[in-house]
Amino acid sequence: MIAAAAPPRAVIFDLDGTLADSRLDFAAIRREADVPDGIGLLEHIDGLDCPDARDRVAAIVDRHEMAGAEAATWIHGAEQVLHGLHHRGLPTAIVTRNSRAAAMRTMQRLLMPQMPLKAREDAPPKPDPSALLALAKDWELPPAEIAFVGDFHYDIEAAQRAGMIPMLFTAGVQPDTPAVGYLLLPVFERLLDWIDRGRVDAGA
Repeated sequence: MIAAAAPPRAVIFDLDGTLADSRLDFAAIRREADVPDGIGLLEHIDGLDCPDARDRVAAIVDRHEMAGAEAATWIHGAEQVLHGLHHRGLPTAIVTRNSRAAAMRTMQRLLMPQMPLKAREDAPPKPDPSALLALAKDWELPPAEIAFVGDFHYDIEAAQRAGMIPMLFTAGVQPDTPAVGYLLLPVFERLLDWIDRGRVDAGA
């Protein structure tokens, strides 16, 4: 339960599927790039021995990501929660497995507030926690006081490995299994409610 935990002092977000709907068809990307099931796209690229093969698959992924960025729309409630966090003075950032070019194009298209961005060129991709820990260091905040919100198991694992508050955004869908080791965020409005409730309890 969100209400049972102390609210964060900063929030980091995943991009695709969390803040933005880029309509990426991952099944189509896998078919075109011949990526087997059970392995991430970036992990598959990293494991290819042939430089030409790596370049070919990377180019396919880049093309799909940029097309998705050009078509991106806000996830319901995401725009309001970002502006609400900025209004409340909480630091925010984005950590994504996307390329920096695609992520920046998405942010520009949606007129997102300015905030730090960590893309796959900046740090090892999630579930590696390096990008999350770098932001905690920049903000001079303990990782335990920062929430990381994402929609995929890579996001939850990265937050857990960083010692942050893992939050799974479900867009109103009830998961099939109980949440163990992370918090559920069915709708974005609950994040602001949680933070405001914590401030009232603290007398802020």
